[in-house]
Amino acid sequence: MKISLVNPPPVKGEKFIREGRCMQSIDSWAAIWPPLTLAILATIAREYGEVDLFDCNVEDDYDVAKTVQRVQVFNPEVVVVNTSFPSIEGDEACAEAIKNASSGVLIVGFGVFFTLLDERALQACPAFDVGISGEPEITFKDILDKVANQDVVATLPGLMWREGKTIVCGKRRPFIENLDKLPFAARDLLRNNRYILPHNGHPFTLINVARGCPYPCIYCISPVYYGKKVRRHSHEYILDEMEYCQKEHKIFDFLFWEEIFTLDRDFGIGLCEAIGRKGWNVSWATTTRADCVDKEILITMKKNGCSLLGLGLETTHQHILDNANKNESVDDIRRAVELCKEVGLKTMGHFIFGLPGETPETAHETIMSAREFGLDYMQCYAAVPYPKTSLGEMAREKGWITSEKWADYNFGGRSILDTGTISPEEVDKARTDMFRKFYFRLGYILKQLGMLITHPRQMVQASKFLKWMKS
Repeated sequence: MKISLVNPPPVKGEKFIREGRCMQSIDSWAAIWPPLTLAILATIAREYGEVDLFDCNVEDDYDVAKTVQRVQVFNPEVVVVNTSFPSIEGDEACAEAIKNASSGVLIVGFGVFFTLLDERALQACPAFDVGISGEPEITFKDILDKVANQDVVATLPGLMWREGKTIVCGKRRPFIENLDKLPFAARDLLRNNRYILPHNGHPFTLINVARGCPYPCIYCISPVYYGKKVRRHSHEYILDEMEYCQKEHKIFDFLFWEEIFTLDRDFGIGLCEAIGRKGWNVSWATTTRADCVDKEILITMKKNGCSLLGLGLETTHQHILDNANKNESVDDIRRAVELCKEVGLKTMGHFIFGLPGETPETAHETIMSAREFGLDYMQCYAAVPYPKTSLGEMAREKGWITSEKWADYNFGGRSILDTGTISPEEVDKARTDMFRKFYFRLGYILKQLGMLITHPRQMVQASKFLKWMKS
């Protein structure tokens, strides 16, 4: 059997990250992320035959025509196409072109798009034969078992398929309890030297540390895709994967991919100390909640290679945090950033404009307050009413949604939520103002100038980020 796995080409010239809940333009991050899940599926596919994995984000001038040509030359029985909400029109166009050029091929889609929409996903994307809902690994393995035995793929748990003009969704598949059973990603099939960090010019990769989140934030899709129960890889698994990346691929910079690294304090400290005992010269970043840090764990993280901590801050207004079921306080936010500064750990704050209770005035106050926090980096988004989230249900019930186009469900794009207290246009203006007021400060520009001069390639990425910010 032959299996192709495709991270589709740019959509109208724009490249997208398609990794779990992170679905946005690469320009908004000034970096291209490696498609971790797609590469894990490639490792699974190797058990069944020849595999061709290609990420059009890093291939030279790949468009739909070149993608189709590569698939045709390889001549697979199964093609897996990575998807996301903002890129879905291009993803569907890619799948359709492959289907038209390759008779008999089974085209499989996966990702948050299929998980949140169920049968509506296949209705919107007729080129896909089947779609995987939820964690894809076990369902994908079952698909390949069926194909290898020339059996009917339909009826599998975690899958949606077509029966004539009807779309059928199989039973929901349980979440994977033991994540250590998953194989490492097939990084040898990726062009690892093209996934570059924006601040130091080093190649990096994602390491999955845990899946799931127990918090009830109304806007978040992670509990839907990965569940509310937190499941973790063991320290040994994580260390082995880090060592593999260093020895086989010369990668020494990592993004620990999970929701709340410090939620289990003992696990986090134990992993940091285990990394320290290895004596590696590595650098890593991760994310957490503002109310889940203390000085000791931050010191331990910094001492053992952590160079950047992402904090989900969302807003500087308590009533908006409460409306979003964030279950933390503005004081938690200030304290977390202050502690990071105290121990010398760089921070990236993540903000969301347009949540229930937001007004132009609260948005402006968040912008001005956030500038004084002392964050090193900042990202801000528009609240998106994703299906199967509390915000999505609330927005549909109240008539807040201004677009039914799935590609517009893009937290890195323009707002499609009109709550009555702030318009989509005012949300977009707030985001633009925040980017400009944060990144265009003279002191900040001078601080970053040395990095740009030292790493000329990052000037190109920075210019793309500026262009994206103005769009």
